[in-house]
Amino acid sequence: MRYYTNNMTAYVLCKSPLIAILVFAIVACCFQQPVVLPKNQNFIERSIFRFQPDIFSILSQPEQHAYDDFTEDIPYEGIAYFAHLNGTNCFSPASDGEFDIGIVGAPFDLGVTYRPGARFGPAGTRMGSRRLSPSMAYSMDHIVNKSSINPFKDWATVVDCGDIKNTPFDKLQAIHELQKGWEAIASRKVRNAKKAQSPRIISIGGDHTISLPAIRALHETWGRVSVLHFDSHLDSWDPKQLGGGHSKYSQISHGSMFHLLHEEGLLADKNMHLGSRSMLFQSNFDLDHDAACGFSYIRAREIDIIGVKGVVDKIVKTVGDKFVYLSIDIDVLDPAFAPATGTIEPGGWTTRELLRILDGLSKAGLKIVGSDVVEFTPVYDNNAETTAIAVTEIIYEILQWMIRVPVSRG
Repeated sequence: MRYYTNNMTAYVLCKSPLIAILVFAIVACCFQQPVVLPKNQNFIERSIFRFQPDIFSILSQPEQHAYDDFTEDIPYEGIAYFAHLNGTNCFSPASDGEFDIGIVGAPFDLGVTYRPGARFGPAGTRMGSRRLSPSMAYSMDHIVNKSSINPFKDWATVVDCGDIKNTPFDKLQAIHELQKGWEAIASRKVRNAKKAQSPRIISIGGDHTISLPAIRALHETWGRVSVLHFDSHLDSWDPKQLGGGHSKYSQISHGSMFHLLHEEGLLADKNMHLGSRSMLFQSNFDLDHDAACGFSYIRAREIDIIGVKGVVDKIVKTVGDKFVYLSIDIDVLDPAFAPATGTIEPGGWTTRELLRILDGLSKAGLKIVGSDVVEFTPVYDNNAETTAIAVTEIIYEILQWMIRVPVSRG
């Protein structure tokens, strides 16, 4: 009889999960030990979440609280300045002597030929940079004399200059407004005059057209520069080839700015495209014209043959001790590592390869005087902010380069 009853009970419990849950709950209640509270003290009074006047009083004190997990910056809090840097009005003479390196946004995309949206690149980059902060930026990959380097806490004061305002209605007007903004920043007095004479600028695009007003603006300070152009495309196309040159508006785009800079005499005689792999309009004209503009190139696939060191050595041999302007189109990376860009091209470099090349150029002592990172279009990024984080890491690497190699006009 007992065997039959036990089997019936097991059958009912298996066929009726709800009954099983109720039975186990009843059994648990029967065997649960009652909670014994201290005399005259209820649950709320014993909880760590009760109101505690001692902690409440600490909040009025300006120093760091002992219960904070972060020493300075909580990554997801605060206004989205790049890497939680101080926001500074770098355009005003009032900021003279306040910074040595300025990070500035150029929200412009009137020069695109395919997918728009790079005007939101500066905002997207700042959101992606929230995980980085001066309080935790010592790098395992940048160690000098057994000490890790934090570019935010070294000889240079780095600030976020905000964005350069420019009209969304007129491409030509916007380009002049951007140039005026960079000229204002470049004219500021530096904070550490022992290491630098003029501020250096890292610009966040925006489409690649912004290199035109940026290099124009820096010419008065640095003269002709050798451009190291990391990009899947040439961007030295004759406007008649790209856009037809039918009007003043079609002459300027994110694919013609290096042609225009060459025509204006602002580029040195030796410049390089790096990571190139795009299609061409004609079998020979594009490359011949590119060479006439003073460019040589290392194709993306060559890295499999000569390696990172071979790429670095070839660059150093080409530009030597000239002042270098670094321009990085995020589409130099393979779409697997940077999907959020306007003119995407398969077969690019990995993020690690690009970072190693930049580190190699830094260690070689190339004189970097300015930089831009462009063509990040956040609307095409994924939920993990893959491209935004890659852009952030690239800018961090450029900062390490600028810290390692102070540059004076001579």
